[in-house]
Amino acid sequence: MRAIGNQAALAATVFIAIGAGAGDAAGAAASTTDSSTFALWNRVGDITLGEPRSHVEAEYGSEGSGFHVVQRHGNAIQGFYRLHGSQVTVTFYGSTVGEIEFATPYYRTSGGFGVGSRIPLGGCHRIGTATCEHIWRGFIFDAWNRGVPCSCWVRVGTGPRSLPATTANFLKPWFFIYTKHGRVTSFYFALKFVD
Repeated sequence: MRAIGNQAALAATVFIAIGAGAGDAAGAAASTTDSSTFALWNRVGDITLGEPRSHVEAEYGSEGSGFHVVQRHGNAIQGFYRLHGSQVTVTFYGSTVGEIEFATPYYRTSGGFGVGSRIPLGGCHRIGTATCEHIWRGFIFDAWNRGVPCSCWVRVGTGPRSLPATTANFLKPWFFIYTKHGRVTSFYFALKFVD
């Protein structure tokens, strides 16, 4: 769904504008029962990439009762759940969770990693034709660049090392960690990525 909208900043602005005000009952209920689990790189709370939409809706709510639709494109529906003073954006590819995006520090790994954590830039590595790449846990810093660096860590595919962040790999899973001054500001995971 990234092809429909802009990057996380625009999406967050739209969601905040739409989602301002009091939350509904389903959103409040999900907020109090939602797990703080963050499993790298596929699960946030009780929402998992590839999970059936029906499971998510049973726990968090469906359209009109917890899930706030922002846009539709073909069989994809993007919206958000109000959780923990923020929004967790979910894109359903038909009957499956295809994308997850969040910026709340509520979700943490068992080691405490999440929004607000620091990722060291580290040293320079020579990979392929690049003169310098910064690598962290299989992620490459600023690997996806549309003329302006994203200030993000990118990982393509599910292997131990990232595949090249090129259009040739758009239909594979992509994972983004957005940062500012070395600290994590948000996460975006997609079963496939088209920008």
